[in-house]
Amino acid sequence: MWARTNCLWRSVGRLGRLGRQVCTTSVSQARIFADRENQFAHGILMDSLKPYAILRPRDSAWQELPASEGFMRPQPDASAAELYADFLGLVRHCNRMKLQISDSLYEAFTRCFCEQLHRLTDEQLLGSLSALAELPVPESPKAKNYMEIWNTLDIECCRRIERWSSEQLLLVSDAWYRLGLVRIGEYVWLALKKLGRKLRKLPPEQLVHSMFLCNLLRRPVFEMFDFELNLARCVDQMTLPELGVMAMGFFKTQTPIRNPELLTQLYQRLDSELDTVEDIVLVALLKVLRYSSKLPQVEPLKQMLSALESQVDRVSLLTCLHMALLGCELQTCNDALVERILLRFERELETARLKDMERICLVMALFNITTKSGVERRLAERLPDLLRQRMEEILRHPRCFSNCLQFLTMRGVYDLELLGVALEPRFLKHAYPSGLPGREYFHLDGFARLLGQEYQGALVTEKQRLQMGRMYTQYIPDRDGRFKLNSTDRILVEIRDAIAMIHRPVTFKHILPQYDRCDVVFCYDRRQRKAVSISGEACQDYSGEILTRRHLLGERRAADDQLVTVIIVVAGWNNVIRDKERFTGQMDMKLRQLRQLGHQPLVIYWHEWRELENSADRQDFLRRRLSQMAKI
Repeated sequence: MWARTNCLWRSVGRLGRLGRQVCTTSVSQARIFADRENQFAHGILMDSLKPYAILRPRDSAWQELPASEGFMRPQPDASAAELYADFLGLVRHCNRMKLQISDSLYEAFTRCFCEQLHRLTDEQLLGSLSALAELPVPESPKAKNYMEIWNTLDIECCRRIERWSSEQLLLVSDAWYRLGLVRIGEYVWLALKKLGRKLRKLPPEQLVHSMFLCNLLRRPVFEMFDFELNLARCVDQMTLPELGVMAMGFFKTQTPIRNPELLTQLYQRLDSELDTVEDIVLVALLKVLRYSSKLPQVEPLKQMLSALESQVDRVSLLTCLHMALLGCELQTCNDALVERILLRFERELETARLKDMERICLVMALFNITTKSGVERRLAERLPDLLRQRMEEILRHPRCFSNCLQFLTMRGVYDLELLGVALEPRFLKHAYPSGLPGREYFHLDGFARLLGQEYQGALVTEKQRLQMGRMYTQYIPDRDGRFKLNSTDRILVEIRDAIAMIHRPVTFKHILPQYDRCDVVFCYDRRQRKAVSISGEACQDYSGEILTRRHLLGERRAADDQLVTVIIVVAGWNNVIRDKERFTGQMDMKLRQLRQLGHQPLVIYWHEWRELENSADRQDFLRRRLSQMAKI
């Protein structure tokens, strides 16, 4: 086992030589999944009975037709029809002779064709794009002759955009999709910019087709809110697969749906066709619903989670994963659904990708679920050994690996060897070449330090920890107006002010800086029955230092059991699982670590504090809670 871990370390050491190969492999795998989704979405358009502007593939018999061989003797004064016929002849010749277009045989005609291409009619231009897709697959888009032809076609298509109708724009865009050059050429981008001027008036099929192209580009081309307005108007005219294509576009362009009525309609449509919806459509809709849902959508979200229970065995493992993730943004968990999904993962864990493991670990950590079957414990304990078998994936996706380890620690599962690998400087440099480790490393390093003598591996440097303390911890709230206070910040300030009326001194500190929000801190002497001051010099703000009793009280007073360090933690709505009597995994871990350091954590829920009407009520409430929890 240790030999395998050392092998991973040696692999990290070779990254200087293998970096380019690792990157290429990662991109290739990502492209396979993206292409499958795009091909499915395009198939929805092709199979629809609506009048989509789709360029149908040429009949295979086209290759057997008599071909012009004029391309062998290119004529600069040839007519547009002759030029077009010669180009079709060249394509047939390439296929019959199994030659690449980069062959020097075609160089003279390529030069002539590019010079005269502007004379082609719109139909001939579209036909040329269609024929170009029939060539033997070139080595790359930059292959000689091939690049010259598609680049010149791109320029000519862009010149004609302003005089083409919406249908023609989409038809030519479809030809560029078949070539696989949507994101390389300029035409589709500029065509969508023109379509964006009248997006609110497009019929349903053109709206879906435009969103499909946005999905390919993976960036918003214009005001995406116009998509939403038009979709709300014609949502009932679209099939569920078409809505899936729209959902792909919203998600890939990172555009949430803001219309609550539209979100409700999407929930209802999906619920009504849940038994027959295909996996890719279901995943696309689940993604955009998760990304867009806010507090008003909690009830339809809960109904959807209940309805999804019956689908766990029908759909793929990846779809199950997105079903489990659906409630994450709103901390809404259906325990029965999550348990069934975890049981499915337990059976098929060997087939799961590293990225899937990372996300299912997130589900277990966030929802902090304890099932009757105990599957979450068994699954978490299996994962470290399985991670050892995924060295190539870990080198391609190092941050997935470190995230997995962080989420597992929230479940109380850790592996000292894997923790040492993640914190090893060479691996950390591979995961974050810029130098500043991600937030998960702040947690892993803090966790490793709290293990004490049990952990003998590497840690992040003091400089890195100081940088993370400055970058990842939130500001200390105050009423001075420098920072805008959110609801939890206001509660923190109100609690500090109310405590100060009972016990002084009281202050804000990041006791565990890996958790971004600060807490209310005061030290109480039970013998003198009063609060005592803390050591200011040893408790510098934003330093990244974990504050023990020794930091707060000093070396001499830290061992005195009559001195209590009370940490008041505010539990906001995003720290608890909705409608469940449990904290999120991160909040639960924070409380465990505070107790491990010898502090007395006191949790105050945001809703119970809001119910207190005046200062006297707040002080009485705090006295009762301090008496119950810390015997003060």
